[in-house]
This record gives sequence, structure tokens and C-alpha cells, in this order.
Amino acid sequence: MNLSWLQTFIYIVEKKSLTRAARALHLTQPAVSKQLNSLERYYGVPLLYRTSRHLEVTEAGKIVYEYSKKIMETLTASLNDVKALDKTIQGNLLLGASTIPGEYILPAALQRFQELYPQVRARLEIGDSTEIGNLILDGGVEAGIIGADLKNPMLKQEVILQDELVVIAPPHHPLAGRKTITIKDFVQEQVVVREKGSGTRLVIENRLKEKGISPERLNIKLEMGSTEAVVNAVAAGLGISLVSHFAVKKRIQVGELVMLRIEDFPPQRDIFFVSRQNQMLSPPMKTFYAFLKDYFNTH
Repeated sequence: MNLSWLQTFIYIVEKKSLTRAARALHLTQPAVSKQLNSLERYYGVPLLYRTSRHLEVTEAGKIVYEYSKKIMETLTASLNDVKALDKTIQGNLLLGASTIPGEYILPAALQRFQELYPQVRARLEIGDSTEIGNLILDGGVEAGIIGADLKNPMLKQEVILQDELVVIAPPHHPLAGRKTITIKDFVQEQVVVREKGSGTRLVIENRLKEKGISPERLNIKLEMGSTEAVVNAVAAGLGISLVSHFAVKKRIQVGELVMLRIEDFPPQRDIFFVSRQNQMLSPPMKTFYAFLKDYFNTH
């Protein structure tokens, strides 16, 4: 028995494809097939039914899958506990973040964390919330900080911070003299939005649906690939937008933009710490998660 066979089998079952499992494990498909065949020979029964269109887990395969997960989790836990005997936290911190946390919240937090734990090497990958969720599932990063609930049963999401969404407009905009607007005002105006898949876009669309308004009613002038691009477009007079207060508070303070709120439209949204379901965090990530909770409570 080789433990790598079990890890490979877990990926095959969860990815529902030898090809996708091979890609996530950075192996060739023949290598994945060889490990699967070895595991089936060890148990003496088929673990998967293979067809030209999909894979189906046999009853024996379901048992092996559940035990494989327990074995790998126990192995990881034992490794983490042994490392914890050494009080010096060291190693790699592979973190993902959606745009708002990645560009406006985490840089200062990471700087402080690395002052406290200089032997931890941090790498931050930034993408939209959906992309970060996929990176975690594919093993590209260990955990992430995102601004949307992805509602994926393979991911564990915990609220770690709250953000506030505000409407922004250029100072010369007809709505600029008002402190609040209605949802009807917002959907009638030309708006600048993030691309589909971003946490902010998902939250806006879900909030509109809760009010019985189809997101298709948005009068979208521009769709941009980053929050900074959205803010710059609004400042240039190309429309209004609904964005994180973290992204615009400095530009509001200097008068480049004005801030409005939408009546009867809850401005708060959750920022989540997301990791793979039922996976033990490495010592650096576990330490960083505890640090973040304290950091956000004091800043």
C-alpha cells in the first residue's frame, strides 16, 4: 500500500474525472490510472465504474473513499502536532483573496503578521471570489479571504470581517447632492460594475433578487475587471456604482467621489475565511487565521 494511491483516489472521486485529478495533482493521466489500478488490485475489487462519459463510484469505492479521507486527515494532524512542538512557526503561507480583501485589507495585515513570524514565507494570489474558491479546491492555495458565500459543500466558509457597500458617484452627478437614493433610482442610472464571479457583483445581484428586482434591470454602462477600474470609471463620470467602502474611503475624504446609500438596502456584507471542507490547516495558516481574528478586532 502506498499513501499516494489514497490521495489520488480522493482527487479522482471529488473531481469526478481522471483528467481533472491528474491536473490538480500535477501528474500525467497514465500515472493517475496506474495508481488507481494498483489500489484496486490491493483491495481486489473495482472501486470505480468507468464509462466514456463519466465515472461512478462503486459501493466498495465509497468505503475506501471515506477511510482514505480519514487516513489523510489523521496523517496531516499528526504532522501538524509534531511541528507544533517547535514553537517557531515557519513554512509557506499560500493564501488567496478576492479583490477587496487582497488589495485593500490584507496587505497591512500580512506585513504585521510577517513582523511577528519572520520565518513564514507568504504568497498571496488575487482573483475574483469564484476563482479563489476553485484555487482552494485545486490545491493552488490552502485558504482564502473572499467577499461572497459560494455555497459550495466542498468549502468551509467562516465570517471573519464585515464590509459596507456604498454607492459612489462623481461630485457633479445629479444625485450627488443627496445622501440616500432608492433602489429604483439606482437601477435607472447608468452603472459601472465588476465582472461576473466577483464577490461584490454576486452580493449586488443577490440583494436585488431579495427585493424582487431582476439583476437584468441594471443599466450597465461598463463592466470592469477590477474594483480600482470601476472606481476610476465612476470618477471619470461614466456612471455610478456600488462598491466596498474599503476601496473608496480615501477618495471620498479628498472629494474625488461622493458617497450615497440606498434606502432599505442593507449595506453590510460578510467577508469570509474559506478553506477546503474537513481539511486540517497547516501550522502557518492556523496561526495566520488566529492572528487575523485578533487583528480585525483591533483595527
